[in-house]
Amino acid sequence: MKDIGYRIKCIRKENNLNQTQFAKTIGISQGNLSEIEMGNINPSSETLVSLRQQYNVNLNWLLTGSEAEDGTTYNDDSEKQLLEGYRRLNDYDKFEIIEIVELKNRLRSTI
Repeated sequence: MKDIGYRIKCIRKENNLNQTQFAKTIGISQGNLSEIEMGNINPSSETLVSLRQQYNVNLNWLLTGSEAEDGTTYNDDSEKQLLEGYRRLNDYDKFEIIEIVELKNRLRSTI
């Protein structure tokens, strides 16, 4: 798990969050996050699952530093842009986006 703390710090920075904000989103204390980012401790399995759920992190990349087997984290730039934009929305807007996607999929399946 070498450098996992650095990769977690990168996720936090990519999302423009301070340690307190980021720690809250993944259910740990700021002090615990600080220790993880400095490489003093490794994250728990619960923290890894939370990172996966909250930030759609590729766990292979997070644990090993290697991206997905095919070399990508996202399918394409538009998927990355969509996910990053989605993460910045409030809960109501996220729900609305999910409904739109489901509607589009239903409409396509009837064509």
